[in-house]
Amino acid sequence: MPLTEFIAFSVFAWIGSFTPGPNVAIAAATGVNHGVRAALPQVMGVPFGFVFMMWLVGMGGAALLQGSPALVWGMKLLGNGYLLLLAWRLCFSAQLSDSQRMQPMTLLQSALFQVVNPKAWMMLVAATSIYAIGQQNFMPRMGWMSLGFALPSALSLLLWAWMGQQLREWLQVGQRLRLFNLGMGMSLAATAIWMSLL
Repeated sequence: MPLTEFIAFSVFAWIGSFTPGPNVAIAAATGVNHGVRAALPQVMGVPFGFVFMMWLVGMGGAALLQGSPALVWGMKLLGNGYLLLLAWRLCFSAQLSDSQRMQPMTLLQSALFQVVNPKAWMMLVAATSIYAIGQQNFMPRMGWMSLGFALPSALSLLLWAWMGQQLREWLQVGQRLRLFNLGMGMSLAATAIWMSLL
């Protein structure tokens, strides 16, 4: 991959990983309600699931999705439905003792969540179609892209979970945690609604 393309891809991957979306909202909420350690399975699971999906798309999955609107619609429905369920649970976690409503994701759940994560699909389809599919040196490109997505994704989730944990004590005063969880839940719900309109 030429240096200019690599820089453009890296900027895309880092910005896409650190900007708000379902994964970072869940990481921040997990940090607040359970601490950073509880978010570590998600920190590992998200990059694994995302990179695995990227390889599937790169190896022919994109053609399958383009040829099956019903499959795309079903995935969108399932993904947005799951986001709304998470949003509902988070909105009604009023205190740390209620945090069982929003249990931390396991490594497997985090990896599988990428299949129904609309932002993940938008990022990986865009990246593979621009930087890998139909390009020379396809396999090395996909290898670099795997690392280029996995590293910022893991660091982003770790940072968001850490920031959530730092807010933990401050949020225990009054209604702050209820408002935080309500805000994070509403952001997940807004993401689901926005993605359903695309």
